[in-house]
Amino acid sequence: MLDKVTGILWYVKWFAIVCTLALLVDIVYVFWPYPAMRGVAVFQHNLQAESGLVASLAGAEAAAFIRKVQVWAYQPTFAWSGLHEMMRDVGKPASWQGANAYMHAFVVGNWPFLQTAHIGILLFAQRLAVLLLSAPLFLVVALAAGLDGSIAWYKRRTSVGRESGFIYHRAKHGFRHTVLGIWVLYLLPPVVVDPRWILLPSLLLVAMATRLAVGYFKKYL
Repeated sequence: MLDKVTGILWYVKWFAIVCTLALLVDIVYVFWPYPAMRGVAVFQHNLQAESGLVASLAGAEAAAFIRKVQVWAYQPTFAWSGLHEMMRDVGKPASWQGANAYMHAFVVGNWPFLQTAHIGILLFAQRLAVLLLSAPLFLVVALAAGLDGSIAWYKRRTSVGRESGFIYHRAKHGFRHTVLGIWVLYLLPPVVVDPRWILLPSLLLVAMATRLAVGYFKKYL
């Protein structure tokens, strides 16, 4: 059933899958023992290093937007669920009495996993904010490529241009798989990623896919 999902729902489905995979990848990265267990400290260092890199590339308004997105992601997952308070008070035994003692045992027993999730959500939200800030640039590139493709489409319609449904469908699928590739390559890695190495090639791929999809759209509507 999910394989038949198209349109916006296709993007929603795969974004939900990427969100789930991101947490699993973070946990594997922190706890996988070979060649050596990295631990939460290494993951925290990666977040700080990438935050510094992004801050050096972004202006004050962009940095404020990134922090806001991190808050939006953190609120429902940790603040509203009560995990933030439990993690904050884990070192205060006096505040854990009665039924709360079971929650204390849960937090202590899963402390490394909760720390990993905490860091992973902040890193994921930071990268998601970078993609949102880059969206206008992708829109401009897609519009320019679409305009160029529409000229090519008009020439094909008014002349003896070649019809190619194969190119059109491959380009259309190429566009959405480029978007999926951006999510996978940028949102999933638990290591430091320079966004320029992901976004700049992706702009070229989006432009090519849009140009071909529009240019090889069926001649007669």
